[in-house]
Amino acid sequence: MIAAQAGSQLFGGGNRLITLAFVIAIAAISVVVAVFGHQTIKVLETYGAIAFAILLLALFVFLAPQFHWSQGPKASGGDYPGAFVLGFMTCFALVASWYPFASDYSRYLPSSSSTRSVSLWPALGVTLPMLLLGLFGLLLPTIDANLAASQGVLAVISAHAPGWVAVPFFVFVVVGEIWANYLDVYTAGLVSLAMGIRLRRWQAALGCGLLGTALATYAILVSDFHLAYEDFLILTYLWAPAWAAVVLLSFFVFEGRPRPRLALAAWAAGTLVSLVFVNYGNLFSNLGAGPTFFNAGLIGGLHGADLSGLVSAAAAAAVYWGARRVRPS
Repeated sequence: MIAAQAGSQLFGGGNRLITLAFVIAIAAISVVVAVFGHQTIKVLETYGAIAFAILLLALFVFLAPQFHWSQGPKASGGDYPGAFVLGFMTCFALVASWYPFASDYSRYLPSSSSTRSVSLWPALGVTLPMLLLGLFGLLLPTIDANLAASQGVLAVISAHAPGWVAVPFFVFVVVGEIWANYLDVYTAGLVSLAMGIRLRRWQAALGCGLLGTALATYAILVSDFHLAYEDFLILTYLWAPAWAAVVLLSFFVFEGRPRPRLALAAWAAGTLVSLVFVNYGNLFSNLGAGPTFFNAGLIGGLHGADLSGLVSAAAAAAVYWGARRVRPS
Protein backbone atom coordinates (compact mmCIF):
# COMPACT_ATOMS: atom_id res chain seq x y z
CA MET A 1 0.00 0.00 0.00
CA ILE A 2 2.81 2.44 0.87
CA ALA A 3 4.58 1.45 -2.35
CA ALA A 4 1.38 2.11 -4.32
CA GLN A 5 1.05 5.57 -2.77
CA ALA A 6 4.68 6.32 -3.61
CA GLY A 7 4.09 5.20 -7.18
CA SER A 8 1.00 7.38 -7.40
CA GLN A 9 3.09 10.40 -6.35
CA LEU A 10 5.28 9.84 -9.42
CA PHE A 11 2.21 10.63 -11.53
CA GLY A 12 1.40 13.85 -9.73
CA GLY A 13 -0.75 13.02 -6.75
CA GLY A 14 -2.86 10.57 -4.78
CA ASN A 15 -5.38 9.52 -7.44
CA ARG A 16 -7.25 6.46 -6.13
CA LEU A 17 -7.44 4.63 -9.45
CA ILE A 18 -3.71 5.06 -10.08
CA THR A 19 -3.00 3.92 -6.53
CA LEU A 20 -5.24 0.86 -7.00
CA ALA A 21 -3.46 -0.01 -10.27
CA PHE A 22 -0.13 0.12 -8.43
CA VAL A 23 -1.53 -2.08 -5.63
CA ILE A 24 -2.55 -4.79 -8.10
CA ALA A 25 0.75 -4.65 -10.03
CA ILE A 26 2.91 -4.64 -6.90
CA ALA A 27 0.91 -7.45 -5.32
CA ALA A 28 1.29 -9.57 -8.47
CA ILE A 29 5.08 -9.10 -8.55
CA SER A 30 5.36 -9.71 -4.80
CA VAL A 31 3.41 -12.96 -4.89
CA VAL A 32 5.31 -14.32 -7.90
CA VAL A 33 8.69 -13.85 -6.23
CA ALA A 34 7.44 -15.14 -2.85
CA VAL A 35 6.17 -18.28 -4.55
CA PHE A 36 9.66 -19.01 -5.93
CA GLY A 37 11.17 -19.05 -2.43
CA HIS A 38 13.37 -17.33 0.11
CA GLN A 39 16.67 -17.63 -1.77
CA THR A 40 15.25 -15.32 -4.46
CA ILE A 41 14.31 -12.82 -1.76
CA LYS A 42 17.77 -12.95 -0.22
CA VAL A 43 19.45 -12.23 -3.57
CA LEU A 44 17.24 -9.23 -4.30
CA GLU A 45 17.72 -7.69 -0.85
CA THR A 46 21.50 -8.00 -0.67
CA TYR A 47 22.17 -4.36 -1.55
CA GLY A 48 18.69 -2.91 -1.02
CA ALA A 49 19.27 -1.64 2.52
CA ILE A 50 22.45 0.22 1.52
CA ALA A 51 20.80 1.87 -1.47
CA PHE A 52 17.80 2.92 0.62
CA ALA A 53 20.04 4.42 3.32
CA ILE A 54 21.89 6.52 0.72
CA LEU A 55 18.67 7.83 -0.83
CA LEU A 56 17.17 8.56 2.57
CA LEU A 57 20.27 10.47 3.66
CA ALA A 58 20.13 12.58 0.49
CA LEU A 59 16.46 13.32 1.08
CA PHE A 60 17.14 14.31 4.68
CA VAL A 61 19.95 16.68 3.64
CA PHE A 62 17.68 18.56 1.22
CA LEU A 63 14.63 18.70 3.49
CA ALA A 64 16.36 19.42 6.82
CA PRO A 65 16.54 23.22 6.22
CA GLN A 66 12.74 23.25 5.84
CA PHE A 67 11.99 21.41 9.09
CA HIS A 68 10.48 23.42 11.93
CA TRP A 69 12.79 21.94 14.53
CA SER A 70 11.27 23.89 17.43
CA GLN A 71 7.63 23.00 16.71
CA GLY A 72 6.02 21.80 19.92
CA PRO A 73 3.40 19.11 20.53
CA LYS A 74 -0.30 19.83 20.28
CA ALA A 75 -1.03 17.92 23.50
CA SER A 76 -0.15 19.48 26.84
CA GLY A 77 -0.53 18.82 30.55
CA GLY A 78 -1.76 15.37 31.49
CA ASP A 79 -2.72 14.68 27.86
CA TYR A 80 0.93 14.81 26.76
CA PRO A 81 2.15 11.59 28.45
CA GLY A 82 -1.08 9.86 27.39
CA ALA A 83 -0.55 10.84 23.75
CA PHE A 84 3.14 9.91 23.97
CA VAL A 85 2.38 6.42 25.29
CA LEU A 86 -0.35 5.90 22.68
CA GLY A 87 1.95 6.99 19.84
CA PHE A 88 4.89 5.01 21.18
CA MET A 89 2.90 1.80 21.44
CA THR A 90 1.47 2.22 17.93
CA CYS A 91 5.03 2.60 16.60
CA PHE A 92 6.13 -0.37 18.69
CA ALA A 93 3.42 -2.43 17.01
CA LEU A 94 5.12 -1.82 13.67
CA VAL A 95 8.40 -3.16 15.05
CA ALA A 96 6.57 -6.08 16.68
CA SER A 97 4.93 -7.00 13.38
CA TRP A 98 8.40 -7.73 11.98
CA TYR A 99 9.42 -10.14 14.76
CA PRO A 100 8.94 -13.37 12.73
CA PHE A 101 11.06 -12.33 9.76
CA ALA A 102 14.46 -12.76 11.41
CA SER A 103 13.76 -16.48 11.75
CA ASP A 104 13.54 -16.73 7.96
CA TYR A 105 17.21 -15.77 7.75
CA SER A 106 18.36 -18.03 10.57
CA ARG A 107 18.60 -20.90 8.08
CA TYR A 108 21.73 -19.28 6.64
CA LEU A 109 23.53 -19.31 10.01
CA PRO A 110 25.64 -22.21 11.30
CA SER A 111 23.94 -24.46 13.85
CA SER A 112 26.56 -23.45 16.44
CA SER A 113 25.36 -19.82 16.43
CA SER A 114 24.59 -18.31 19.83
CA THR A 115 20.87 -18.17 20.59
CA ARG A 116 21.36 -14.88 22.38
CA SER A 117 23.15 -13.30 19.41
CA VAL A 118 20.60 -14.60 16.90
CA SER A 119 17.84 -13.07 19.04
CA LEU A 120 19.37 -9.75 20.10
CA TRP A 121 21.16 -8.56 16.95
CA PRO A 122 18.02 -8.73 14.76
CA ALA A 123 16.14 -6.87 17.52
CA LEU A 124 18.74 -4.10 17.40
CA GLY A 125 18.74 -4.15 13.60
CA VAL A 126 14.99 -3.62 13.49
CA THR A 127 14.64 -1.17 16.38
CA LEU A 128 17.44 1.30 15.57
CA PRO A 129 16.39 2.03 11.96
CA MET A 130 12.77 2.30 13.05
CA LEU A 131 13.71 4.93 15.66
CA LEU A 132 15.63 7.01 13.10
CA LEU A 133 12.94 6.65 10.45
CA GLY A 134 10.25 7.47 13.00
CA LEU A 135 11.99 10.70 13.96
CA PHE A 136 12.35 11.60 10.28
CA GLY A 137 8.66 10.89 9.81
CA LEU A 138 7.78 13.18 12.73
CA LEU A 139 9.79 16.03 11.21
CA LEU A 140 8.31 15.78 7.71
CA PRO A 141 4.82 17.12 8.59
CA THR A 142 6.39 20.22 10.16
CA ILE A 143 7.26 21.38 6.63
CA ASP A 144 3.62 21.57 5.52
CA ALA A 145 1.17 20.43 8.19
CA ASN A 146 -1.97 20.94 6.08
CA LEU A 147 -0.63 18.94 3.14
CA ALA A 148 0.58 16.17 5.44
CA ALA A 149 -2.84 15.97 7.14
CA SER A 150 -4.78 15.81 3.88
CA GLN A 151 -2.50 13.68 1.66
CA GLY A 152 0.20 12.19 3.90
CA VAL A 153 3.93 12.71 4.26
CA LEU A 154 4.70 11.33 0.79
CA ALA A 155 2.89 14.32 -0.69
CA VAL A 156 5.11 16.60 1.43
CA ILE A 157 8.20 14.99 -0.08
CA SER A 158 6.76 15.33 -3.59
CA ALA A 159 5.99 19.02 -3.10
CA HIS A 160 9.09 20.17 -1.22
CA ALA A 161 12.01 17.96 -2.30
CA PRO A 162 13.93 18.49 -5.57
CA GLY A 163 12.58 16.27 -8.31
CA TRP A 164 15.93 14.62 -8.97
CA VAL A 165 15.94 13.45 -5.33
CA ALA A 166 12.21 12.77 -4.85
CA VAL A 167 11.69 10.71 -8.01
CA PRO A 168 14.50 8.17 -7.31
CA PHE A 169 13.30 8.00 -3.70
CA PHE A 170 9.73 7.17 -4.71
CA VAL A 171 10.94 4.63 -7.25
CA PHE A 172 13.03 2.97 -4.58
CA VAL A 173 10.12 3.02 -2.10
CA VAL A 174 8.09 1.09 -4.67
CA VAL A 175 10.91 -1.40 -5.24
CA GLY A 176 11.79 -1.60 -1.54
CA GLU A 177 8.22 -2.25 -0.50
CA ILE A 178 8.00 -5.01 -3.08
CA TRP A 179 11.01 -6.58 -1.38
CA ALA A 180 9.27 -6.20 1.97
CA ASN A 181 6.15 -7.79 0.49
CA TYR A 182 8.20 -10.81 -0.51
CA LEU A 183 8.93 -11.38 3.17
CA ASP A 184 5.32 -10.72 4.15
CA VAL A 185 3.83 -13.16 1.69
CA TYR A 186 6.52 -15.82 2.09
CA THR A 187 6.43 -15.78 5.90
CA ALA A 188 2.63 -15.68 5.96
CA GLY A 189 2.62 -18.79 3.79
CA LEU A 190 4.99 -20.59 6.16
CA VAL A 191 2.92 -19.56 9.17
CA SER A 192 -0.20 -20.94 7.47
CA LEU A 193 1.56 -24.26 6.99
CA ALA A 194 2.78 -24.25 10.60
CA MET A 195 -0.83 -23.78 11.70
CA GLY A 196 -1.68 -27.09 10.04
CA ILE A 197 -3.43 -25.75 6.92
CA ARG A 198 -2.95 -28.49 4.35
CA LEU A 199 -1.64 -26.62 1.33
CA ARG A 200 1.58 -26.60 -0.63
CA ARG A 201 3.92 -23.72 0.24
CA TRP A 202 3.28 -21.87 -3.01
CA GLN A 203 -0.48 -22.24 -2.58
CA ALA A 204 -0.31 -20.81 0.94
CA ALA A 205 1.84 -17.90 -0.30
CA LEU A 206 -0.58 -17.22 -3.16
CA GLY A 207 -3.58 -17.27 -0.82
CA CYS A 208 -1.94 -14.87 1.65
CA GLY A 209 -0.95 -12.57 -1.22
CA LEU A 210 -4.52 -12.44 -2.52
CA LEU A 211 -5.83 -11.72 0.98
CA GLY A 212 -3.31 -8.89 1.41
CA THR A 213 -4.32 -7.44 -1.96
CA ALA A 214 -7.98 -7.48 -0.92
CA LEU A 215 -7.18 -5.66 2.32
CA ALA A 216 -5.12 -3.04 0.48
CA THR A 217 -7.97 -2.52 -1.99
CA TYR A 218 -10.34 -2.00 0.95
CA ALA A 219 -7.97 0.62 2.41
CA ILE A 220 -8.03 2.54 -0.88
CA LEU A 221 -11.65 2.32 -2.01
CA VAL A 222 -13.61 1.97 1.24
CA SER A 223 -11.59 3.28 4.18
CA ASP A 224 -8.87 5.86 4.78
CA PHE A 225 -5.50 4.14 4.39
CA HIS A 226 -3.81 5.84 7.32
CA LEU A 227 -6.63 4.95 9.72
CA ALA A 228 -6.84 1.39 8.40
CA TYR A 229 -3.08 0.97 8.78
CA GLU A 230 -3.14 2.41 12.28
CA ASP A 231 -5.93 -0.02 13.22
CA PHE A 232 -3.86 -2.89 11.84
CA LEU A 233 -0.89 -1.86 13.98
CA ILE A 234 -3.04 -1.58 17.08
CA LEU A 235 -4.48 -5.05 16.46
CA THR A 236 -0.90 -6.33 16.21
CA TYR A 237 -0.14 -4.56 19.47
CA LEU A 238 -3.01 -6.42 21.16
CA TRP A 239 -1.56 -9.91 20.71
CA ALA A 240 2.17 -9.61 19.96
CA PRO A 241 3.58 -8.37 23.32
CA ALA A 242 2.07 -11.24 25.33
CA TRP A 243 3.41 -13.79 22.89
CA ALA A 244 6.82 -12.11 22.80
CA ALA A 245 7.02 -12.34 26.60
CA VAL A 246 6.29 -16.08 26.49
CA VAL A 247 8.84 -16.70 23.72
CA LEU A 248 11.58 -14.74 25.50
CA LEU A 249 11.00 -16.60 28.76
CA SER A 250 11.07 -19.93 26.93
CA PHE A 251 14.41 -19.22 25.28
CA PHE A 252 16.31 -17.27 27.89
CA VAL A 253 14.93 -18.43 31.26
CA PHE A 254 13.71 -21.96 30.70
CA GLU A 255 16.42 -22.97 28.20
CA GLY A 256 14.14 -23.64 25.29
CA ARG A 257 12.19 -26.49 26.88
CA PRO A 258 8.77 -25.98 25.27
CA ARG A 259 5.43 -26.19 27.04
CA PRO A 260 3.05 -25.45 24.12
CA ARG A 261 -0.24 -25.69 26.03
CA LEU A 262 1.02 -23.55 28.88
CA ALA A 263 2.45 -21.05 26.41
CA LEU A 264 -0.91 -20.68 24.66
CA ALA A 265 -2.73 -20.41 27.99
CA ALA A 266 -0.35 -17.70 29.24
CA TRP A 267 -0.66 -15.79 25.97
CA ALA A 268 -4.46 -15.99 26.12
CA ALA A 269 -4.50 -14.86 29.75
CA GLY A 270 -2.26 -11.89 29.04
CA THR A 271 -4.31 -10.87 26.02
CA LEU A 272 -7.63 -11.12 27.90
CA VAL A 273 -6.37 -9.00 30.81
CA SER A 274 -5.03 -6.38 28.39
CA LEU A 275 -8.48 -5.85 26.82
CA VAL A 276 -9.42 -3.76 29.86
CA PHE A 277 -6.69 -1.25 28.98
CA VAL A 278 -7.31 -0.88 25.23
CA ASN A 279 -8.13 2.60 23.90
CA TYR A 280 -11.05 1.37 21.80
CA GLY A 281 -11.93 4.86 20.64
CA ASN A 282 -8.54 5.08 18.92
CA LEU A 283 -8.86 1.57 17.50
CA PHE A 284 -12.24 2.28 15.92
CA SER A 285 -11.60 5.90 14.98
CA ASN A 286 -12.48 5.21 11.33
CA LEU A 287 -16.10 4.61 12.35
CA GLY A 288 -16.63 8.32 12.99
CA ALA A 289 -18.59 9.18 16.13
CA GLY A 290 -17.88 6.02 18.10
CA PRO A 291 -19.84 4.65 21.04
CA THR A 292 -18.77 4.86 24.67
CA PHE A 293 -16.81 1.76 25.66
CA PHE A 294 -16.91 -0.06 28.99
CA ASN A 295 -13.44 1.19 30.02
CA ALA A 296 -13.99 4.82 29.05
CA GLY A 297 -13.42 5.97 32.65
CA LEU A 298 -10.07 4.21 32.91
CA ILE A 299 -8.85 5.47 29.51
CA GLY A 300 -10.02 8.97 30.38
CA GLY A 301 -8.09 8.81 33.64
CA LEU A 302 -5.01 7.78 31.65
CA HIS A 303 -5.58 10.73 29.23
CA GLY A 304 -6.01 8.36 26.29
CA ALA A 305 -2.92 6.23 26.91
CA ASP A 306 -3.18 2.63 25.75
CA LEU A 307 -1.30 0.38 28.18
CA SER A 308 -2.72 -2.88 26.85
CA GLY A 309 0.56 -4.07 25.32
CA LEU A 310 2.53 -3.54 28.52
CA VAL A 311 -0.20 -5.17 30.60
CA SER A 312 -0.49 -8.17 28.26
CA ALA A 313 3.28 -8.78 28.32
CA ALA A 314 3.44 -8.51 32.11
CA ALA A 315 0.39 -10.72 32.68
CA ALA A 316 1.49 -13.40 30.21
CA ALA A 317 5.01 -13.44 31.68
CA ALA A 318 3.62 -13.76 35.22
CA VAL A 319 1.34 -16.68 34.29
CA TYR A 320 3.99 -18.51 32.28
CA TRP A 321 6.83 -17.95 34.74
CA GLY A 322 4.66 -18.78 37.75
CA ALA A 323 3.25 -21.97 36.26
CA ARG A 324 6.68 -23.21 35.21
CA ARG A 325 8.08 -22.54 38.68
CA VAL A 326 5.23 -24.42 40.32
CA ARG A 327 5.42 -27.31 37.85
CA PRO A 328 8.86 -27.32 36.18
CA SER A 329 8.11 -30.26 33.87
